[in-house]
Amino acid sequence: MLKTRAGAILLILLALSVFPQWEIAGAAQSNATYQLVENWAQLPTGTKWETMTAVDIDSHGIVYVFQRGEPSKVMAFDSKGKLVRSWGDKMFPSAHGLRVDRQDNVWITDRGLHQVLKFSPEGKLLLELGKKGIAGDNNSTDALNGPSDVAIARDGDIFVSDGESTNTRIVKYSKDGKLIKFWGTKGAGPGQLDVPHSIVMDSKGRLYVADRSNKRVEIFDQDGGYVSEMTNAGTPYGLFMTRDDVLYVVDGSQGNDNLTIIDTKDQKILGRVGGLSGPHMLSVDASGNIYVAEVRGASIKKFAKK
Repeated sequence: MLKTRAGAILLILLALSVFPQWEIAGAAQSNATYQLVENWAQLPTGTKWETMTAVDIDSHGIVYVFQRGEPSKVMAFDSKGKLVRSWGDKMFPSAHGLRVDRQDNVWITDRGLHQVLKFSPEGKLLLELGKKGIAGDNNSTDALNGPSDVAIARDGDIFVSDGESTNTRIVKYSKDGKLIKFWGTKGAGPGQLDVPHSIVMDSKGRLYVADRSNKRVEIFDQDGGYVSEMTNAGTPYGLFMTRDDVLYVVDGSQGNDNLTIIDTKDQKILGRVGGLSGPHMLSVDASGNIYVAEVRGASIKKFAKK
């Protein structure tokens, strides 16, 4: 009996040494620190989640979600999952990213409109970046092409990852929407980009860009200077940065479908969450609950700390 058990353990250890991804996949699927919260949102009677592309949370705990499926719209839920408002029905032909800034304004990226749109919490349009329906190129000063995400600095400067189409750049605007500069050429070298799909900022003001096709997260200063990169989170689709510089990364590539949590101070992996289906963007609330917008899974999943 003892020999049999020892032999089994030896075989497992040998397997993990040859196929270390088994250990990672097992940890990801176990979700040891988090548990799925079923039916957290109270959807209107007769409706269900459609293709969901983004989610973020304001200073009052209101959860904003972006729906690409018919009809496209923004929905807002309170912390108990009650729908408090929705707006923008059929306004967004190709919904992509959603971020809430420090003043609780809601920023939308739409790759079909080729625009970034700033709204009040109630859905009043406050600012437009890019030309509606007009695709620019990588050197355009007045047009975008498939903008994927947006990050807002403390001073109000706006950073757009312009890369869900043929562009491969980051565009910087002033708080009132005036172009300051842009950077990024297509490639895999330091500072180059290939499908910059998401962008966030740490407490030092550095920009983290999900360089999706290069399977890395690149780090820049606010003038476009290359700082470094991270390659331990698979194929990065969506990013979220906490105030204490913990980075959450979802990998939406089919067959991977997981979330990696990384301490950016030393790039140590703090945990993984599996059981996802096409995770696209995500957010984390003040209590550490994780919300993930799924494209293939057509859902907003909530995970609570155990």
